[in-house]
Amino acid sequence: MGLSASLRRMLVMTGLDFHVSLTLLYRIWALVAGALTVLIVPFWLTPLQQGFFYTFASLLALQIFFELGFSQVIVLLISHEAAHITVQPDGTFLGHEDRLNRIGGIFGFVRRWFAVAAVLFAAIAGTAGWIFFFVNNQSISIYDWAPVWVVLVLLTAFNLFLSPKLALFEGLGQVGQVARLRLLQSMAGYVLLWLLLILGLELWATVSLPLMSSFVTWFWLRSKASGFRKIDRKNSEVNWRRDVLPLQWRIAVSWVSGYFLYNMFTPIAFATHGAVVAGRVGMAMTVFNAVTTLGLSWINAKAPNFTMHVSRREPRALNQLFMSVAARSVFATAAIAFSIVGIVKLATLAELEAVHRIASASTLFWIACSAVLNTASYSAATYMRAHREEPMLPVSIISAIATIIMVWLLRSDVTEMMMGYAMVGAFVSMPWTLLLFIRYRSRQTSAILSP
Repeated sequence: MGLSASLRRMLVMTGLDFHVSLTLLYRIWALVAGALTVLIVPFWLTPLQQGFFYTFASLLALQIFFELGFSQVIVLLISHEAAHITVQPDGTFLGHEDRLNRIGGIFGFVRRWFAVAAVLFAAIAGTAGWIFFFVNNQSISIYDWAPVWVVLVLLTAFNLFLSPKLALFEGLGQVGQVARLRLLQSMAGYVLLWLLLILGLELWATVSLPLMSSFVTWFWLRSKASGFRKIDRKNSEVNWRRDVLPLQWRIAVSWVSGYFLYNMFTPIAFATHGAVVAGRVGMAMTVFNAVTTLGLSWINAKAPNFTMHVSRREPRALNQLFMSVAARSVFATAAIAFSIVGIVKLATLAELEAVHRIASASTLFWIACSAVLNTASYSAATYMRAHREEPMLPVSIISAIATIIMVWLLRSDVTEMMMGYAMVGAFVSMPWTLLLFIRYRSRQTSAILSP
């Protein structure tokens, strides 16, 4: 009895309900699996191959230019309607006909949009990546990386086509169910990755994650998407130009700007310092991106609830929920990020050989600072976007431009480059975001005080 009561109190204190728990479990697995991969890769790939390994991932992130933030728009639009409907056990929906028609219209539009986006990504990003590696590579035969790149691009394009359907379910509040699916994807993908590395397939092992992701998602959606198919889309009242475009183009520009804030460092290191240094930078960015994603588990799990509270005009519940989960997200990111810096510093002092495959502790310190700042900024942005608005557009553009300039000026030294990245976050992105957040918070406070 006492143990049960203590467990309940702990769950309340940490905010761990089903959706947060599954999201957090998935992020923890991703962090642990990423850490194991960091340890395994040096044994089975050469330093040059490691550079390709992580640069592949950075260039595949170009899909953001084709998704254009639409997945986040889907969550916002669907959750706004889902606040007024119920989902039956058989996957069908009950609610006002207008609400159901809008959900059906969104579902139909999503399928068409991402079919085109997937084809364009495969053609354009695939060609751009091939040119990048062909021009900058002087160490590995084209036959060792080109076929792998083609397969990676095709699998990523297929995942791009499937991903918005998962966003539809997240918008319905099924965040935990989608997190459980992604956990299965990730577990299968990483196990296959490690197996292929051990078997000596070298760069071919990189196809493991997108391969298992596409297969598991496709299989899951075959049964889960039946409820959407039953909705009549002919009477949909969704107008793309009126209902989607005003929000989407702002989020799209913000997401594209985000590419320059998160994914350009490894390709720049590849082009300016070579594949070996790019491998160290890529490994570091992979680790800390996983840390940031783990820290944001609370925010991401509750994002649809933010929109539902706004739709129902429940400002007090919105503010209480946000402050609770945001504090946990920032604290978790900071605790894990700086612990990693300390571990790498100790390993360096102990002169462990494997530590030379990742960036130095001083470089990691600045990346850790950026991870904490990014978590805080993203949390505030999620709160503001729950209002189906995108105030982060100018922040994202200016931050991206400032980061590009800073990285270009400091590109000769990786540590200075990452310090410049952190400075942009500390003195441009974070203060600006905080000012915007205060404005939105004041709006909600006024709503509470209004009669």
